[in-house]
Amino acid sequence: MSPPAAPARYRQLADTLIRDIEAGKYRVGALLPTEFELSDRHGVSRHTVREAFRRLADMGLISRRPGVGTSVKAKTADQRYVASLSSLSDLFQYTKRTRLKVLAERQVKAGARLAAMLHCKRGQAWLEFETCRYLIGTAQLISYTQIYVYPDHAAIRGHLDKRGVWVYGLVERYYGERIVEVQQEIGAVSIEPRIAAILGVTPGSAGLQVLRYYIGRGKRLLSVSMNIYPGNRFKFSTQWHLEWERD
Repeated sequence: MSPPAAPARYRQLADTLIRDIEAGKYRVGALLPTEFELSDRHGVSRHTVREAFRRLADMGLISRRPGVGTSVKAKTADQRYVASLSSLSDLFQYTKRTRLKVLAERQVKAGARLAAMLHCKRGQAWLEFETCRYLIGTAQLISYTQIYVYPDHAAIRGHLDKRGVWVYGLVERYYGERIVEVQQEIGAVSIEPRIAAILGVTPGSAGLQVLRYYIGRGKRLLSVSMNIYPGNRFKFSTQWHLEWERD
């Protein structure tokens, strides 16, 4: 498996500020250094500082007020942990901060509905893991996740409960199946009662369904995950860079 790309600089700065806040360097109610000061101190652009601030605001740690500055709102992240993913590197870093709890395991054959969701043939055999994902070091439940791998990849079950596990990295490590592409589909859902009970939310409340397809060489589908996030526990972000042709 190829090593993941280094974390984005805004994420590195955000992690530094989080550690400083938790250690008491910046107390609740205190103002953080300005964008200019942090930019100069850490050798990053002001855009990087703004992105780091955005991440801390998403976690409920800081509050920004025009004309006043950026103040510390809480010493630890609030209970609505928000994952902001804009790249495969972000996804990898996200999994490193979380752990899986396996609720059930079963072998299934894809009927019409499951085959449509997994983009596979009807009758295809899968090993299904029903799991929940938590923020490491807390009882904070982030998502309900169903993971589908081929039955002959069953040996990964012994590693799923480890900290920061990346399921698809396990498939690569133990079976030599290199993942070369990840496709993602995102849609709004009404959270069904059984899953709502697991997530601790109201049945029928709004949620986000994120399907990820992990594809190997020759366009071979290796694994699929179906993730259900309560509406305030996940955020998907992208950046678009336009390249203009010169006259």
